[in-house]
Amino acid sequence: MHISINHLKKSLLLCGLLFFAVLHQGVFAQEGAPKLSPEQFEIQANKKKKNVILDIRTPEETAEGYIEGAEFINFLGEDFEQEVKKLNKNRTYYVYCRSAKRTIPATEKMEELGFKKVYMLEGGLNNWVESGKPLKKPKE
Repeated sequence: MHISINHLKKSLLLCGLLFFAVLHQGVFAQEGAPKLSPEQFEIQANKKKKNVILDIRTPEETAEGYIEGAEFINFLGEDFEQEVKKLNKNRTYYVYCRSAKRTIPATEKMEELGFKKVYMLEGGLNNWVESGKPLKKPKE
C-alpha cells in the first residue's frame, strides 16, 4: 500500500482540525453566557436573595411586563456599560431581553468586564411567556 506524503499531510491536517474542533466545541457553540430554560432560569434565579434578575430591555418594553424581582438596565441606552460597571461582580446575574438577541452581546460584555456568574434566559421573555410563566405588570 502506497500513501503519498501529500495525502498523509492532508490527512494529518484534517485529523488535527477535527481534534481542535471537538476539543473546543463548547467555546465555538456557545454565544454569550450559559443558556437556561425558563424553568431552570426561574428556579436558579430565585434560589438566593443575592441573585439578580437583570432585564436589559427598553423602558417601553418593560412597561408591558417583566419578570418579578427584575432590575433594569437598558442595553440600547448610551450608558449601558457604565451602568453594568456599577453592579457587584460577586453576585450571580440572570439576564434576559425580549428574544435573547441583545442578551448574547450583553452577557459577553459582562464577562469581559469581569463578571464570573452570568446566565441568560434561552429564547428571552418570548420563551418565558410561551412557557406559561407569569409577568409582573407595572403599577399605573
